[in-house]
Amino acid sequence: MRRKLVYPYSESLLDYEFNKDHPLKPERLKLTYSLSKQLGLIDKVELLEPKIATREDLELFHSPDFVDAVERAGTTLNPEYKYGLGTPDNPVFPMIYETGERYVGATLDAMKRIIEGASNAFCISGGLHHAHRNAASGFCIFNDIAIAINYLKKKKGDNVRCLYFDFDAHHGDGVQNAFYRDKNVLTISIHQTGKTLFPGTGFVYETGGAEGTGYAVNIPVIPGAGTPELIKTFDEIVVPLFNAYRPDLLVTQLGVDGHFMDPLAHLAYTSHGYEYVVRGLRKLAADNCKLGWLAVGGGGYHPVNVARLWTLFLAVMLDEKIPMNIPDEFKEMCATMSFERCPGTMRDEDEIVQMYFSREEVELDLERTLRRLKELVFPYHGL
Repeated sequence: MRRKLVYPYSESLLDYEFNKDHPLKPERLKLTYSLSKQLGLIDKVELLEPKIATREDLELFHSPDFVDAVERAGTTLNPEYKYGLGTPDNPVFPMIYETGERYVGATLDAMKRIIEGASNAFCISGGLHHAHRNAASGFCIFNDIAIAINYLKKKKGDNVRCLYFDFDAHHGDGVQNAFYRDKNVLTISIHQTGKTLFPGTGFVYETGGAEGTGYAVNIPVIPGAGTPELIKTFDEIVVPLFNAYRPDLLVTQLGVDGHFMDPLAHLAYTSHGYEYVVRGLRKLAADNCKLGWLAVGGGGYHPVNVARLWTLFLAVMLDEKIPMNIPDEFKEMCATMSFERCPGTMRDEDEIVQMYFSREEVELDLERTLRRLKELVFPYHGL
């Protein structure tokens, strides 16, 4: 009998803070946990105090030289730019190594519980998909996702099949690069085009290398793409690839910086599009994945909106209903933390939000992208 959904969380995770002015606010984790608890969802999960990852864990993906550099940065506060440390995106701070270890530990603990038989897991602190083997990048020091997938391979063998799906507004470049030549990890990323947003990668022609050719799938969308594009992409690309690949484990990065309220990207997703996709993922995982589903957080720079959406995702994963309105207790908490732009409802009132380019332009661009992608990738999967 499979156990409850695993939910790693500890207030010690809030120590991962570059500085007060940095866009990545640790308070978004506290707000997410609090809202989920107020709605009774935390009572439905196995709450897990995350352990600290070991150096051996970190080196499942990262080079020893890079791990050394991060450790030095935390004690000397001297940036080592060749390792991506000390940049505006990744400034060094005294706890950078220890908190990085704990972030990895949370995701790794979730993976371990899944291997042991837990139904699913949602690690809201995870999702640091930009970190590379030898460098920090894009607010990400250690790549918890790549480490967790490599741990799975270590325990279950290289032939275990993993599907990694990422709908963060930014391309999941670190995870893609980690498994670019591996046919046993299928990476799928829907993101704002690299022509207009960091990290400047994730084009349709990036399809993998060597025996992994056809197993890296990128769906870049232009600014203004919203819920219709997210749903269309999911139905036409993700669902058929998922059913053809039939992975043992689903790993998802659920960054919500593609939401129309987010300040760092230029997409127009709403809660309706996100919920459609997460519900679809739950069904696909149940039908195909004998090991289950590991979900992690990721981007999202409007802390209150992040809490609202990740709480909604948790409810979907648990198949639990939630009320229409956000609790007054949560609104008061946001106000005391100086987060005053608090939506009134758990779901957006509108399904489609118009932004930037015309709907016709967005739709035409997506049609071209999907047509080309099907030509490049589908033949490798018998589609």
